[in-house]
Amino acid sequence: MICLITSGVSQAGTCCVWRTTNTKAPVYLVGTIHALSGSDYPLPKPYEQAVRESDLILFEIDPSPKSDFPEKFRKAAKYPDGDEVGRHLHPKTRKLMFSAIRSVSWDWNQLKHYRPWALASLGWGIRGYNDVFSEYGVDDNLAHLGGRLHKKMGGLETTEQHIDVLRGMADIDAELLLLDAMLNGPKKEKESKVIRAAWRRGDIGPLVEEEARDRALNLGANIRLLDYRNLRWMKRIDAEIKNGTPLAIVVGSAHFVGPNNLRELLEKRDYKIEQL
Repeated sequence: MICLITSGVSQAGTCCVWRTTNTKAPVYLVGTIHALSGSDYPLPKPYEQAVRESDLILFEIDPSPKSDFPEKFRKAAKYPDGDEVGRHLHPKTRKLMFSAIRSVSWDWNQLKHYRPWALASLGWGIRGYNDVFSEYGVDDNLAHLGGRLHKKMGGLETTEQHIDVLRGMADIDAELLLLDAMLNGPKKEKESKVIRAAWRRGDIGPLVEEEARDRALNLGANIRLLDYRNLRWMKRIDAEIKNGTPLAIVVGSAHFVGPNNLRELLEKRDYKIEQL
């Protein structure tokens, strides 16, 4: 079954993969989730189809095992020696942080040098910021498939650009990320099961609801994580489409919902898109 998707109305297809219908070569938009389990595999067939029918696969960053991203991320995640996160938080946020750390028996001495966004990412994950190296993540799975098929692969942004999304975030937005993660982490874990189930069957409704909630709570972070990056990526994506390259864009599903999502930006350029 194939269902048409417009930027204003979402209608469930069979999975979160879309394809252009009026380009020289097929262009696949592949929405991923980076926190799956082994039981979530195999993926719906259009995921493999997108890789097999593409000559170029673009992820958020280059998925090469030789990437310097993990090392650079760890370095950026920490304050310089002599500084620690407690000095940069509102007293109420700091109190909540200590309570959260005690509840899960984490070692404060190992965590105190991490920045607020890093604690949120390490402890709960950040929607819109995909770790392409995450075990069982869709990005990692498709990168391995692309490697076996000898596909050309690359990134929509450099390692430095990817890290700077968080590193350059305003302090208040980073603190709000951490605060939301601490207050709503358990609730989000339950909601993530609903989102994963909907994602597998191509229902973007729960993703739309999650995006709207996060945007209302922390507009600055949401725009930095999604809108700015989508707009920047479009120059590369549009150029590859015009070159007639059979293409797969493999990024987090959050980049396909909400204002300035990639589907909507492509449709504004008169590309027609269908959901598989």
